[in-house]
Amino acid sequence: MRFDRRILALVAVAVFTSIVFASVFVYYPVSVAVSPVAPPVYFEYGTNANQPDLGGANTIAVNLGSNKTSLEITIHPTYQVSYYKNISLIVNGDSKTYYVTLKVVTTASGLPANSKLVLYVYSKGAARSLSGHPTPTPSGYHTSLDLTTTSQTPQIAITAGNAIELDVYVYIPEGYQLPASVNAQLLLVYSPSTETPP
Repeated sequence: MRFDRRILALVAVAVFTSIVFASVFVYYPVSVAVSPVAPPVYFEYGTNANQPDLGGANTIAVNLGSNKTSLEITIHPTYQVSYYKNISLIVNGDSKTYYVTLKVVTTASGLPANSKLVLYVYSKGAARSLSGHPTPTPSGYHTSLDLTTTSQTPQIAITAGNAIELDVYVYIPEGYQLPASVNAQLLLVYSPSTETPP
């Protein structure tokens, strides 16, 4: 009987002690200051933005957000290879280098089998060259991003005051019905650090 009372007393002390510790809270003040700045990296129109495209009154539609921190592109390719050169720029308007990653969030689905939809990134003013038969492919680019798969580019360093150019390559083989519309969504991620983005 005494043994049971001791166990009961120990349990009561343990419960009392845990309650005492759980009832203490310490508050330290922390101040967080937020001072927004103009975007150091932003989108800009390429030389072929909003120029004539295939089919009727279509254009290579490029729309920038009001602060140039969002981009919408609409193109109108046909069968075989359609190549859209320098339709947008990513500009570093700051005084230091930024490291840019392009990341596919929503893949382009609905294209016919064996089709390709690729974003090519070139240094500003770089020459383009497509070669090969029957489906020519580009060369001389900095990096590329397949918009039909969940992927991302390696980091691209854009030095102060410089820019990179974006091209879009589309290949649709003959013999398939053309889709009405196909969409892909990307994120532009940039940082003054080379640390891998989350």
